[in-house]
Parts: sequence; structure tokens; C-alpha cells
Amino acid sequence: MNGSDVGTEVMNYRLFEHTGTEVSEIGLGTWQLGGADWGEVDESRALDTLRAASEGGVTFFDTADVYGLGRSEEIIGQFLKETSKKIFVATKLGRFPEPGWPANFSLDSLRAHTEASLRRLGVEAVDLTQLHCIPTDILRQGEVFESLRVLKREGKIRSFGVSVETNEEALICLEQKELTSLQIIFNIFRQKPLEFFDKAKSKEVALIVRLPLASGRFPGNSPKGQSSLKRTIAATTAKDRPSTSARPLPVSLLKRESCFQQL
Repeated sequence: MNGSDVGTEVMNYRLFEHTGTEVSEIGLGTWQLGGADWGEVDESRALDTLRAASEGGVTFFDTADVYGLGRSEEIIGQFLKETSKKIFVATKLGRFPEPGWPANFSLDSLRAHTEASLRRLGVEAVDLTQLHCIPTDILRQGEVFESLRVLKREGKIRSFGVSVETNEEALICLEQKELTSLQIIFNIFRQKPLEFFDKAKSKEVALIVRLPLASGRFPGNSPKGQSSLKRTIAATTAKDRPSTSARPLPVSLLKRESCFQQL
């Protein structure tokens, strides 16, 4: 682990397994940049949010094609054009309203949605594509994973993972070859995922923790609140690994937070 000083703060970085890339332990979730789901965020403010995160040492952005029906990806694409910093972009697919379920999970649909994300992001390949909380039965059947392997061979994605809702889904995904990551809800109120942490570690699968601040239930806008947040996150993630010394960005910035933790 290495640290980067930002003012009086330090951002730590970890290797994102199977990618050869180091990313910041604190990531920025960008659902709120899509607009309607969280209230309107104008383009200027959205770009300022990405700039502030980057200046704070964040190199991991999490988005999805359905956030604002592509708007979040488009804004990240604009930011990527203006920055010289290496940003690791993780997007998600599978919940776009067209063509809808179950057609979304065919190879043709996954390819079309991936190509649309590539255009919006302005990149040649997506760093990480994640299945976006899709039905358990689809995960269990396994065909969707082979489609992701095809997209990887075609060079459209560099790696793939899954955003899951349950421990059962996580365990199904952990049996899949080439799986790079699992995105899960984990915080002081949601501890059940600890049941599969050891298995994920043994398979060198990265965990992307979403809602680590429990959707703002923890105080975070005052120095005292920030210290409390730091201690809470360290306490809930310290098992079998060193705790992070990185201080979270304000809750106002991490309204839809996505905090990377590599176990």
C-alpha cells in the first residue's frame, strides 16, 4: 500500500487484482450525476464533483449505463478528456430499459450496451464492466458470464465483475472463472457479507463496497464527524487486513458512495 498526500489528508492505493492497476481505496460513486434519481445536478457541478474527487486522490469512479440513461457516463467521458490522470472506470450494465428483461442478458444486448458505454465514456475498452444486480436465476444459469468472456476477448472490456444483492448471488459468482470483482453492500449495519470474505480473498476477487456510509447515516460534514467515520469504517473492515487511514470525502460528495476495499 502506498499513500499520496493531499493537503493534510492521505489517500491509500491498492492493487485491483487481475488488472495490474492500483486504484484509490476510496472510490466515487456517480449515480447522483445522472440527475433525476437524486435531484437535478447540472453539468458544471457534476464536473466539479469529479475534479474535486480526483484532486483528493480518488482514481476509482463507479457508474452504470442506467444512471441518467447514460448521462453519468457521458459526464465522466467529458472529464476523462480534460484530465491527464489515470482514472479507473467501473461501469455496470443489465438494467437499461431497452430492450428490457430478459433480452438485456443476451450476448447481442450486452455487446450493444457495452458499445454504447464505450461511446459515452470515449474509451476503447471499459476497465471494469459489472452485471448490475440482475436476477439470481440468470446468474445461476451462467450463460451471461460466457458472454462477458466473449466481450473481453473482443477487447471491449478489460475485466468483469458483478454487483450483487445477496450472499447467495455472491457465492454463485465466486465459482465463475475470470471474475475480477464483487460489488456488495457492507457497512456497520450490514455485516452478513463477512461470510464470504475469506472465499473472495482466496480467489483474489476484489470487493467493491457500496453504501459504506449507510447512505449518510453516519456524521460526515464536520472534522469530528469525519474522524468518527474513519474509525467506524476501519472497525468494520479491519478483519484480516490493515485498516485504511484514508479519510472519506464528505457525505455530500459521496451521496451514492462506492468505497473500494481490497481484501
